[in-house]
Order: sequence, then C-alpha cells, then structure tokens
Amino acid sequence: MKAVVIGAGEVGLNIARHLVMENQDVVLVDNDPAKLAAVGEVLDVQTIEGFGSHPDVLEAAGCENAAMLIAVTHSDEVNMVACQMAYSLFNVPLKIARVRQPAYLEVTKHRLYTRDHMPVDVIISPEVEVANAIIRTMTVPGAFDAEFFGNGRVAVIGTWVTAEASLIGKPLFRMHEEKLPFTVAGIFRGERLIVPDGQDHLELDDEVFIICRREDTEEAMQMLGHMEGTPKDVFIIGGGGIGHHILQKMEKMGITARVLERDSERAAFLADTLHRTTVLHGDALDRKLLMEENIQDMDAVVAVTSDDATNILSSKLVSEMGVNNVITLVNQSNFISMVESLGVETVISPREITASRILQYIRRGHILSLHSIKDGKAEVIEAEATPASPIVGVPIRELSLPAGIILGAVISGSQVTIPRDGDIIHAGDRVVLFCANTHIHTVESLF
Repeated sequence: MKAVVIGAGEVGLNIARHLVMENQDVVLVDNDPAKLAAVGEVLDVQTIEGFGSHPDVLEAAGCENAAMLIAVTHSDEVNMVACQMAYSLFNVPLKIARVRQPAYLEVTKHRLYTRDHMPVDVIISPEVEVANAIIRTMTVPGAFDAEFFGNGRVAVIGTWVTAEASLIGKPLFRMHEEKLPFTVAGIFRGERLIVPDGQDHLELDDEVFIICRREDTEEAMQMLGHMEGTPKDVFIIGGGGIGHHILQKMEKMGITARVLERDSERAAFLADTLHRTTVLHGDALDRKLLMEENIQDMDAVVAVTSDDATNILSSKLVSEMGVNNVITLVNQSNFISMVESLGVETVISPREITASRILQYIRRGHILSLHSIKDGKAEVIEAEATPASPIVGVPIRELSLPAGIILGAVISGSQVTIPRDGDIIHAGDRVVLFCANTHIHTVESLF
C-alpha cells in the first residue's frame, strides 16, 4: 500500500516512521530541502521536494497509485488544497488533513468537508486532540497516560508502580487467580518492553499499562499505590490554542482553574471568552508570582505554552516548589529523554497523539480505534470480532496468540469484562488488546 505524506515536520516524520515499520511504501513531500536531507538519514523513504498542494509535485510523488494522502504541514490551507488535488486529479481513496484554525474546525462538517466541496475524509486537530489527552490524563491521578475505548467504558492507563503498591513481586498468574479488576498489559522496565506472561511480576518504578473497566479505575490505581483524588484546583501555564481548549473543557467539568499567559492581548482574549477561570498575565518562570499564587497548593499544573523550553523549565520549577502532579507538553522529540532525566514525569507528545488518531484510519480489518504507546513500541487496539475471526467461539485458554499480544477487555453489548481463561469471544464483540509493534499485522489478521 502506498502513502503520500505531505509535511516533513515532527508529525509527518513520525507518521512516516510508523508506516515504514509496517512495510508500507511511503513518499514524503516537503518544500524544505534541509528537512528532507535529515529524513534520508533516519528513514528509508522516497522524498520529493516541493509544495504538497501543487499538482506537479503530487504527480511526481505518485499520487495516481496512492491509497492515501496524509497532509500534516503547518498550513491548514496547504493541507486542505492537497486533499482537494489528490481527489480531483488522482482520485486518492483516503485523504487526511491536519487542521488547526478554529474557523475551519467550527464549520459544520457536512457543509464543507464533502466530495462536492472540500473532499477531506478525516480532519485531525492537534490542539483538540492534545487537550483531550491532557484532560484524560489529569483526571486519572497518578497516570502519565490515559485513553478510553468502547465509548468510554474501558480505560487504558499508563502509570508507575510505587512503593505503596500491594502487588510488587507477586507473579501475575497469582493476580489472575485473584480476579483483579484489571489486566496488566505491558510493562516498561527501563527501555525494555515486557508483554507479560503469568510468570512475570511488577517491580518498584516499573511503568505499567493496565486495562480495566472505567468504573474500576480508582480501585486499580490504589492497588498500584496511587491514592490521590481527582484534581479540583488546576493551574495552566500557557493560554494558546491547547490551553484554551483545556480550560473550556474544565469549565464544563466544574474544575476551578487559573491560567498564566505571557502575552497581554492573549490574556485579554482569555478573560473575555472564559467565564469561570482566573486569568493571570505574567512570566511562567517568575518564582515570586508563582509563590503569590500559592502554586504549591495546586492539585495539578499543566504547562502547554508553544515553547518547549518554557514548558520544561516551568514544570521543573513548580515541581521543586512542591507540586506533585505536573503535566508537560513537549513538541520536539529530542527533548523528551532530557525532560525525563530532569524528573518531569508526565510528558505529552502531540506528534504521538496525532499519529495515533491517523493510524486508526489506515489500519486494515475491523480496527475501530487505537492508541500508540511509547513512540510506537506498542499499541492498544480496539477491534470488532467478525464471524470469520479465528478468535471467535474458542475459549481464551485455547487461543494460540503470540507472546506479544494481551487481551485486555471484551465488550459484549452493554457488558464489559476482563477476560478469563474460560471466556469465549462472540461475533460482534469488541476486543481491547495490547500488542508489541512486531505483532500489529497479526492483530489485523485476527479481525
């Protein structure tokens, strides 16, 4: 399958990398020769220099044989026009565009984004996606990652194993026998991914991904040593597009929030458009200002300015001032390891979130949604079992699944269950599973 990716920035490069890992034929287009030269050093893809919205460039990229076009430049207009050209001139089946400006997002979809007008099949808004991811993570205290599947009924949570965890050292088969309300789906011990079997166990400071029913989230987190309550007082650093989306959602949720914005005009805009939020004008690295705002008493601090350095340094500062729950937005992938070395634990990566949203539309089979984990090392996938699925009608203990795949939850009608050995999956059930990236094609074949 051939994919044309327009834009060789962080998001485009990450999507191309995911596609190459799956042995897809990828052409990457950008008008910056320096970016394309850097791509050639890290990825085995064809590159085309030029504007992705120009017909001759799309022709050179081989759009006439492409199954999809993914336009993720920093220009909404280039992305949308590229999709228009891909449809009108080359009849590309799937067209995905990254769109950032609210003016484009607020247009009723069936009025603009149709084949007769602007033929974009999938709109991806990084600001909205990142804001949603931060809200999900923030509302699961102790999590560094949180995603919900099955219309919100299944939770997939990334968290740390703390010294207070009651399960440290216990073999997982014992936990399975005790019918705990969650599945341990993946363990990151340092840089190593463990997709566990019954003999594995949890250790202090493991990064663990669990799958559970949403109503069991609090109990599961307590068993892993996290006793924090849902945040009620939140401090947002940065009132740009992402910060504004977060604050709008928090106002609807009844969460008390304050936002610190450096730009005076933007601060005035926030004060005019937000009704229950305290808007502050100032520098996020001003320790005196933060002390005056009693930052140490905040349940959570979220740093989401457009500048990675400001986010990283302000997160480190408020952590030193006593805030335990700090969420940091980091756009540049080469900063992430440095951030973690500074002790900033909850890092949100827009490129990974955007890639997850796009990948769910290009997976084969009956894949409904997915979530990419740890820079693509693993994925959580929700898929619908068909009558022809090899996992249907067979007790789970008899399924010959590779070691890199874990069944986490089964949604059957209104019921959500954590699967046990004797359970049977039926046609029409939705299955939420965890898999290492080496087994993605195997998962597609199961559905």
